Amino acid sequence: MENQGLISRVQSETDKRKTLLFLTEKAHALKGEYDSVSDEMGSIYYKGFSEEEITRFEECLDRIRKNLEEWQKS
Repeated sequence: MENQGLISRVQSETDKRKTLLFLTEKAHALKGEYDSVSDEMGSIYYKGFSEEEITRFEECLDRIRKNLEEWQKS
């Protein structure tokens, strides 16, 4: 992504062990296009799902993500 000019790396001034990543203007300019693709993909894979089903599914995914984060910390 850095080679494509989408992110820039900056070493943290307060903690030299950290490298901070920032979106570039080029990446910000592409946001509308990314959002459009994301919306189109959502309409494809959620076709036939009710809003309630989508909400429940995303809640389950969030729980899985949290479980993985807790496991990674241990």
